[in-house]
Amino acid sequence: MKGYRTSIVKSVQFNTAPILVTGFHGYGAVGYLATRYIVSKLNMELIGFIEAPLVVDFTSIEDYGLSKPHEIFIKQLNDVEIVALLNRINPDRKFMASYIKAFIDMVRLFNVKEIFLIGGLDVRFREDKEEFRWLKTKSSKRSLDAPYFMKGAYIVGPLASMLLALEEHGVSATAIFPYTEPESIDHRAAASAIKVLSSILGIDIDVSELVNYAEKIEEMEKLIQSMQLQQSVERKESMMHT
Repeated sequence: MKGYRTSIVKSVQFNTAPILVTGFHGYGAVGYLATRYIVSKLNMELIGFIEAPLVVDFTSIEDYGLSKPHEIFIKQLNDVEIVALLNRINPDRKFMASYIKAFIDMVRLFNVKEIFLIGGLDVRFREDKEEFRWLKTKSSKRSLDAPYFMKGAYIVGPLASMLLALEEHGVSATAIFPYTEPESIDHRAAASAIKVLSSILGIDIDVSELVNYAEKIEEMEKLIQSMQLQQSVERKESMMHT
């Protein structure tokens, strides 16, 4: 196989045009964490994949069997039908054009009416106390009660490629960017993104597990910092008495 391609292994009949949610391993891994959590909490059903062009060297055991890098899930609720693309790894940059084509093929196949992309935004760009910023493609009529993405700041990686493609193809899309520490794995930012999405879609997704996990990590980091500080003080005292 010379590139990515969409592979649907279970047929599905949507009652209405669905929305689609996805994200990547960008700043804070927010897009990946949020998508994975949504898939888990909504007990979404695996129906297919975006197949990778190269043999991958990792997998995990899930309820449905062995995982693949780019999995397609669905959930049909009373008021909204959701497709989620879970990117366990980022697409290979050498094949990004074919990944985007496979994604657009899936959007057309399912007649997706709106796409929500989740990413992370470097906390150093925060100007006030807002939790997130957002942006949309020209085809979207969406409006959120939060500051719009700032001019001049670059969006990079597969999310940027996807935004450009959706703009070009006239697809309605909204990107949500909670603030995050770029080098961290930020469960709290993922929870923030899910709360925004839940409010938009009018569904309830409990984010307490993500918040609790974030608090445990923060407590552990504080403990490690305290231990490092104590060790530094002890070394200085030892040097003073030699």
